[in-house]
Amino acid sequence: MCFSNEPMICIPGHFGVRHEDHFYMTEAGPKWFTEPAHSIDEPFRGK
Repeated sequence: MCFSNEPMICIPGHFGVRHEDHFYMTEAGPKWFTEPAHSIDEPFRGK
């Protein structure tokens, strides 16, 4: 099964931002299609 996690920040009347992460389930648990960034300061860590 594949899933999409789409958290959103919204300031009504001003703006909204949605971030999408996609993952799938394995027998051992969820696995990312693309690993999320470690942090905003290290978006490509380990790549």
